[in-house]
Amino acid sequence: MKKCISLLSGALLGLSLLSPAAYAAPYTIKQGDTLWKIATANSITVQQLMKLNPSVSEMIYPGQIIQLPDDPNTYTVQPNDTFWKIADKFGISTLTLINANPQISNPDLLNVGDRLHIPAKPSNNPYGTFPLKPGTYKPYTNNYAESRTWSPNGEEIRAHEGVDIFADKGVPVYSVLDGTIINYGWNQYGGWRLTVKVDDSTAFYYAHLSGYAQGIKKGGTVKKGQLIGYVGSTGYGPEGTEGMFDTHLHFGIYKTNVSPWKTVDPYSYLTWWETQR
Repeated sequence: MKKCISLLSGALLGLSLLSPAAYAAPYTIKQGDTLWKIATANSITVQQLMKLNPSVSEMIYPGQIIQLPDDPNTYTVQPNDTFWKIADKFGISTLTLINANPQISNPDLLNVGDRLHIPAKPSNNPYGTFPLKPGTYKPYTNNYAESRTWSPNGEEIRAHEGVDIFADKGVPVYSVLDGTIINYGWNQYGGWRLTVKVDDSTAFYYAHLSGYAQGIKKGGTVKKGQLIGYVGSTGYGPEGTEGMFDTHLHFGIYKTNVSPWKTVDPYSYLTWWETQR
């Protein structure tokens, strides 16, 4: 029997298919470009890039023109630009700009036409620390609001409420900010998860953990940078289920001063915290 998709689910699916590449801008392939490098520089996945360019195969060549998401936080390098000049123009530190653009292998060598991500300082909670240490995770993209289909009652379309940061099982996870643990233990979606309230209206959500650090408990407090758990692949089933997807940390942000809680896209927060190390 066919399942009916609700109007809300259909809307969520439409959102996930269009975002973050709803608007496009032309880009000319340069020598040394790869789909991964281009996608990472534009905060999208390779799959999203190819969806925006259905006629493009994995074999790209210099001079080829493709479409990229028209991101207002992307800057195209002009003649005589340097990291210092661009950083000064946008009021951020040179190190912050360099850290935000790992696709540029040599910061002393910028090419005209290079696209740089300009990190924006969040208006709330800008002084967090990235939840994983450098070198322990893979490059990540913004998959907030993508469609997900697993549910305890069978397949149904819903929007992804966080950003996934892929890493090996057992990689340490650290608290982004000081806070109080308000949820702890098993959740059918998030597996071994932890919800930490960091202020009167905001909670951070860490999910799919393989285990918790010693002393972690509901009602307890954590400090910024404190070890809280370990990356895993738990969830999508009853207690103990794991291995239904690749190991990663799911990180979410919720506004708790409304009912039900409202999700916030955590990507810009993560990219900012990542540059502040």
